Amino acid sequence: MSPEKRLRSAGAVLGISLLIGVGLAPTVPSTEAAWTDAERATATGASINVPEPIASASPGCVASSGLLGANPKVTISWRAPAAATGYDLTKAEFGQIVNQGLLEPILSNLLGNVQTTGSAAAYVTVIDGGLLTGLLGATKTFGIRFTGPGGWKSDWLVANATMGLLGANPQCTMGTAASY
Repeated sequence: MSPEKRLRSAGAVLGISLLIGVGLAPTVPSTEAAWTDAERATATGASINVPEPIASASPGCVASSGLLGANPKVTISWRAPAAATGYDLTKAEFGQIVNQGLLEPILSNLLGNVQTTGSAAAYVTVIDGGLLTGLLGATKTFGIRFTGPGGWKSDWLVANATMGLLGANPQCTMGTAASY
């Protein structure tokens, strides 16, 4: 037999042996995945609602321009709701609209321009608007909110103050705005 025929015969025998071996190999049985676990867990959750400050007088805010708008001020009368305990001036945060219409906290009391007096029954916060804001007319929005447990924040109690050129026709309206 020629070497080529021997090589072909050996390849054929090897291929047939391989097919027989695969055919005789046991198949993997199919299974369904299932499990049960008798353990159970329960938990209790609690939610809190940090109350927003409310106006304590009517009107809740007053804008005044001073002489020809040279000394504009916004006065906000506010307190915590009657049912809310533990919320007072120490839990209050003040803010103003400074960018893109968002209320942002006033991080420091620069030049003493935010002053609050009173007690938990009724606070009065006076915000001094500065010299130039009233001369040219302005719209300013200030807010007050409470910080609760875990750093949660209430919605803002908002005072929208406006005045015309040289402090003409100062007005202030109250509302609310979401903190987030």
